[in-house]
Amino acid sequence: MKNSVRKIIAGLAFLLLSVCAFLCASAYATYHTAIERLAEFKEFGVSKNPTARFEALQRKYGSKLRALEGCTQHFCQYEIDLSNHRVAALRIVPYTEMNIWFTFYEGSLHLAMLEYRTALSGPNSPVVHVQQGMCSPGCGVRFDVNPHGTTQQMWNGIVEFDTRANPEERDAALALNLTCFFRLGGCKDLVDLLPAMWAHTRSEKISSRLVGSSQKLEESHGFPSSDDF
Repeated sequence: MKNSVRKIIAGLAFLLLSVCAFLCASAYATYHTAIERLAEFKEFGVSKNPTARFEALQRKYGSKLRALEGCTQHFCQYEIDLSNHRVAALRIVPYTEMNIWFTFYEGSLHLAMLEYRTALSGPNSPVVHVQQGMCSPGCGVRFDVNPHGTTQQMWNGIVEFDTRANPEERDAALALNLTCFFRLGGCKDLVDLLPAMWAHTRSEKISSRLVGSSQKLEESHGFPSSDDF
């Protein structure tokens, strides 16, 4: 009888260790891939030939970097995604994903958009979009962030910039907190997703760390500067 109990305990211990090893390996693989994808996304902003850089990624990822429906000779979008679905399926951490879209127009890469989000069980789940334009001027704004100032809107944010953004703005926009992929309890708001861009205040609100063109426009009550748009 004692031998049977020992075998059961040993079997359960082995199973637990196997599950832990699987979770650790899966979390590490997802985190490592996220670091690599984010680094690739950053490279577009400093590349002298973003279109050629994208073509190199096509060769690297093959079918993982897929064209979306509706592509024409003049316009096409591509997507590549990443998630922690294996770990999230065990209900240990919330489902978190990073999706990147590339927009081509007339054969050239114009925009790259990154979406980073966590699916929480409550009514609000945080999502942040980071968009960079590669054909300045004409592909968006120099630098903008929303929400800006101090606000209670903690769940949905966007940061936009193009080649005119300075290094501080570009680095902050791309400093995603990738630990959300394996963080117990998940990332709760925009500050957790992108702490270089937003911070908590004492009044249960968040405040943007950098000033974008929308905030400048609101505070000046005037017209946008040609340097920003």
